[in-house]
Amino acid sequence: MSTNDTNLPPSDCGISVERVLIVDDDADINFLLQARMRARGYQVTSALSGEQALTLLQADTPDIVFLDVAMPGLSGLDVLEQIRREGLDLAVIMTTAFGSEQVAIDALRRGADDYLRKPFEPAEFQAVLNRTARRLALSRQNTALRRQLDEKRRQLELELARAAQVQADLLPGAQLQLPGFDLAGRCLPAREVGGDFYDWSLAHNGRLTFVVGDITGKGMPAAILMATVRAVIRAVVRDSAPSEAMRYVANGVSHDLYHSERFVTLFVGQLDVSARRLRYVDAGHGHVFMRRGDGAVEALEARGMPLGTFEETLYAEGECTFGPGDALVIYSDGLPDARPDLKLDHQALGACLVNAPGATEMVDRLVGLASPVGVFPDDLTVLVLYCCPAL
Repeated sequence: MSTNDTNLPPSDCGISVERVLIVDDDADINFLLQARMRARGYQVTSALSGEQALTLLQADTPDIVFLDVAMPGLSGLDVLEQIRREGLDLAVIMTTAFGSEQVAIDALRRGADDYLRKPFEPAEFQAVLNRTARRLALSRQNTALRRQLDEKRRQLELELARAAQVQADLLPGAQLQLPGFDLAGRCLPAREVGGDFYDWSLAHNGRLTFVVGDITGKGMPAAILMATVRAVIRAVVRDSAPSEAMRYVANGVSHDLYHSERFVTLFVGQLDVSARRLRYVDAGHGHVFMRRGDGAVEALEARGMPLGTFEETLYAEGECTFGPGDALVIYSDGLPDARPDLKLDHQALGACLVNAPGATEMVDRLVGLASPVGVFPDDLTVLVLYCCPAL
């Protein structure tokens, strides 16, 4: 015998195939198959009927079954059907009498892996055995890999869910109590996490500082940069004028933005609540307007370049004042990108805020414009600062 005739077929993927069940009602053929498989190093059990085969299969599952098609009582096809119905992890080689190719084809259609014609020609026998063993080993390897991938995906989904919760927790919590003003915001990532953010804080001197940012890109890379930019802003914005704060932020994050080949747009505003006066810096954001109490819409003109585009950029401050019923609206490009069919410019967005009683209602209306999309093409953020009319 050759080396292949005396050893188990080599497994290209390291998964062993070594247990065989022989099912044939002809005792001589059954014995011959047992002898051949034992000579090749396989562990062999046998059955002389379909009924006995099913009993053995319930007790233990082999790797390969040699199954005679024509047996009295429960036929080989009946046993094959039961094997596939139960989803047993094994390969089936049907054995048929010479000239019964049509029966073999029918068996293959019902789920057999291969077939052999009696009497068994040695070369064909070895080829079918090796082919079936390798196919079964590869199938088991693929199943194991799929399970590993499913577990990796499950772990990744859990990590993303935790990251999304952390990112949500970084957003401001309860609304601030601002005399004469109402403030609300919403941030909806396109994926589990995103690169949009907003924040606000109220200093001891009564000044409200707020910021809206948009990192280029989506997903985890944008979220990591968002956390970095937000941390720097938190450290410098509270006690600094907007232009000074923007300079500090640019110095703090320009290195990270350069190496990540990304940039960030920012709108930083500082409101003197008692004087109702707003000082701001717009670093390439642009998606901001003032909707006056009479319905007029005004763009805020002072703008600079996004952070990460050029070094040593100077940021000029703009200034405006609030009157009763005025609302400052800041949003990210995820809002118009979600509904390009609506052509959501400042005028269109301002028009949808007519008779809105407060900042929360305004945010809800703006976000609602994009809601029919389902999955947003980009992160979406809206912040509204509303000057309440005098009672």
